[in-house]
Amino acid sequence: MIDNNIVKQARNTDMIAFLGRRHGFTFAYCGGSYRCRQHPSLAVNNDRSSFYWHSKGIGGFGALDYLIKVENMPFKDAVGACSCAAATTANICAGSPQKPEQQKMLVLPKKKGHPLRLYDYLCCKRGIDGDIVRSLIQKGAAYEDRRGNVVFVGFDGHGAARFASIRGTYGDFRGDCAGSDKRYGFSMDSPHSDQLCVFESAIDAMSHGSIDNAFWGSRDAWKRINRLSLAGTCDTAIPFFLNQHKSVKELVFCLDNDPAGRAAAANMARKYSINGYRTRIELPAGKDYNEDLLSLINISIRKEKTYEGR
Repeated sequence: MIDNNIVKQARNTDMIAFLGRRHGFTFAYCGGSYRCRQHPSLAVNNDRSSFYWHSKGIGGFGALDYLIKVENMPFKDAVGACSCAAATTANICAGSPQKPEQQKMLVLPKKKGHPLRLYDYLCCKRGIDGDIVRSLIQKGAAYEDRRGNVVFVGFDGHGAARFASIRGTYGDFRGDCAGSDKRYGFSMDSPHSDQLCVFESAIDAMSHGSIDNAFWGSRDAWKRINRLSLAGTCDTAIPFFLNQHKSVKELVFCLDNDPAGRAAAANMARKYSINGYRTRIELPAGKDYNEDLLSLINISIRKEKTYEGR
């Protein structure tokens, strides 16, 4: 039997050091992550543990995921390789102490006083339920910056903002704020729920909640389950959320209905099923859940017009 503490250590291996020793890879810090000089599509996030290899469509948390997903190594062998790597690192550090890297600070855009463009964009253009938007604004999880962009915020266990993504209200501008840590994703929490629905974006999570409200005919139906945005297709934010929400037993992967989303959902469902969670995939009918929400709204409008015309 494999010791769980060894597995935990293996999942928290420093990826920069691990890949440097294993393959001779070197990294340069650029745009909020570490980019591999030898393979530019391979990125390691600020936490130095989570990674995503864009050209392969593979991501994960720690060297254990890397060995299993990228190198197709059996689980037991991967744990052994990580244990050896950890021991080597410990010996190196004991002989030559290194100065710990200073944690990067999240830089949040300044808030605008009245979020008119936020409401117009989220409620009118995206069709999201106004009660959901107001609740998230009160929580500080969403706000409008001085340039009129929507900012979505993720918090750590102490309530401090640690991640933020920006979405332009005009055009298709989007991106993460400087110093963002993707371990702390935008979420819509339901403290006593045993279910977590996982999305690629905050807008899709909010759209899914809006569909729930419409289906159940209740302004609070969205509060019955947890929702989490990954800000992409890498599961970096899931471990922290699960650690903070011990009641969660089931993970529902609601990623985009495109090749990248389907592949990521299948990989995550297998991974967390092995880790003891109930898992299932619930892809949207359209490309994403916001598209589904807008389709639902259009159908409702057509029905109302048909009824009025009788």
